[in-house]
Amino acid sequence: MRAHVDGLHGDSPRAASPLATISALGKLPDPTISPASRRLRSLAALSGSLTDPLVPEEAANLVEQHALSVLGATSAVVVTLGVFPRLGPSTDRAPDGGAHPTLHVVHAIGLRAEVNAALDDLPLEAPVPFAEVARLGEPLFLPSEAELRRYPDWGTAMIASGARAAAVVPVWANGELRGVLGLSWPEPRAFDEDERAFVVTLGVMCAQAIMRAHLRAAELLARAGERGARESAEQANQFKARLVATISHELRTPINAVIGYVDLLSDELDGPITAQQRKHLMRMRASGTHLVGLVEDLLGYARIEAGEETVRLDSFLLSDVVEQTLILIRPLAGSKGLSLRVSGVDAPVTLRTDRRKVCQILTNLLANAVKFTTEGHVGLRVSSEGTGPASRVVFEVEDSGGGIAVENREHVFDAFWRANLGESNPAGSSGLGLSVARQLARLLGGDVVVGSSNLGQGTTFVASLPALPTS
Repeated sequence: MRAHVDGLHGDSPRAASPLATISALGKLPDPTISPASRRLRSLAALSGSLTDPLVPEEAANLVEQHALSVLGATSAVVVTLGVFPRLGPSTDRAPDGGAHPTLHVVHAIGLRAEVNAALDDLPLEAPVPFAEVARLGEPLFLPSEAELRRYPDWGTAMIASGARAAAVVPVWANGELRGVLGLSWPEPRAFDEDERAFVVTLGVMCAQAIMRAHLRAAELLARAGERGARESAEQANQFKARLVATISHELRTPINAVIGYVDLLSDELDGPITAQQRKHLMRMRASGTHLVGLVEDLLGYARIEAGEETVRLDSFLLSDVVEQTLILIRPLAGSKGLSLRVSGVDAPVTLRTDRRKVCQILTNLLANAVKFTTEGHVGLRVSSEGTGPASRVVFEVEDSGGGIAVENREHVFDAFWRANLGESNPAGSSGLGLSVARQLARLLGGDVVVGSSNLGQGTTFVASLPALPTS
């Protein structure tokens, strides 16, 4: 950071509150208040001002202004030792690998330009009081012109600018010397013990304030980076979801056309076919239907991921949507020799929600049960809970399949998840059915969970949905 010799940053909106404090300090001292009391009050005011969200230059400026106001100094400068704060290994190294930091001006008031420039990037070996204090870590008080001349070049420049006394104190941060605070006066000055302690305390407060400013800036930068990464990830997800939706739509159209032509051949509109040809056509149709199901899963997942899935309210009988679902599931269960058990749909229960989504939730749960059951049965139990706005409908889908291990019960709702990713999927599942079912249920104000499951004894999934709109 380079020097600023223009005094206060009056155009900085963040400095408004600190500047008000400085303005008050700039008034003529009250003769009824002792110098010691004024110093204590100044430290208290400075401590409060340094809690404001400042950048390092503003923090240094505040400390310098308090020193000038309370002590009557005419110039002040804050320099840091290398990078401040040092968050990792120092990058200032000598050719032999040893530490070789330099002094960097953070902020200055009242210094001649040539003096200020000479202090920036100053090596620690330089014959000036700033470098000596940085090397030794001890405060240095120069009460007279003769003391200033102990450092020939620096002292001559300071005297030429009107200085006759100076104080240079270390700036400590977390037990580590990280910089130097320098002050000068136009007259010789006898530094008493209280005044020396006050200047040393200013150095400590300056270090703490600059450290906080750097850490705050680093935190804001990190947050901005996280926000940018999150926004990029969200945009990537939306693009991916739209791409999947587009591709899925384009796939579904030709597949449906293939199924349509298979039906035309099966109906013998273009001439008779043999029994063997009919079997081939039936297999083609089954494969085409299966592909359409996979595409529908992808479409549903893509709509949800893109945030494009909406709820369309409709009033309908529960029994109607259950029967609509069973029309699709019965052939699947029959082809595997599974019995399909249904109970609890006789009561005339009316729902007001999104019919298509309820049908898809039920279809996904029942299709999943059929896919992963090789023998036995698949069952659907329907029940109602509560009355009025709190009423809910509960679907329990059970199967006699292989069951789910305890550690995998939440993973089954993850998109594309399988218990053993190294194995092929004999059931032909897209890995999206349960994920889409749960997300749709939550969109309607309900949920889908694993009710019970035992390895080798089957699984029960439970879908609970509000019978009426949740809002």
